[in-house]
Amino acid sequence: MYFWHTGILTHDIEKTLSFLGSMFGASRDKWTVMDIDFPQDDMLAGDGGKLRAAFGRVGGTVYELLQPMDGTSYHAKQLKLRGPGFHHNAYVCEDKQDEAVAALIASGGRIVWEFRHSDERACYVESEGTVLEIINCCPFMPGE
Repeated sequence: MYFWHTGILTHDIEKTLSFLGSMFGASRDKWTVMDIDFPQDDMLAGDGGKLRAAFGRVGGTVYELLQPMDGTSYHAKQLKLRGPGFHHNAYVCEDKQDEAVAALIASGGRIVWEFRHSDERACYVESEGTVLEIINCCPFMPGE
């Protein structure tokens, strides 16, 4: 298992990227920005929906910025409930994902969002307001 990224909820990815760039010199052209659709058919827990996501590295840490593009997805509801800012830390577990999720549940966590598409599976487990994303593969690691 290894750390992949810190997830940040935002109302506006471009404004957040501008802020990060002004504080840390995070060049906009180094970020990968994409639109992601989580169809409800791929959801094992929680609500799917559309997101704009940006991945980049600042000071050695990979960040995932998440901007909900609808009002009903899990991420939109979390943004409304918690406001913008830190949402989760993500860990890649490869073939140990089921064991990692089971251990988190055994220690009091609960699955609040989970999707599976082809071979990719991601699961948010929450306990006491802390959300960990457990994913079975790492799509890519952005450069600095």
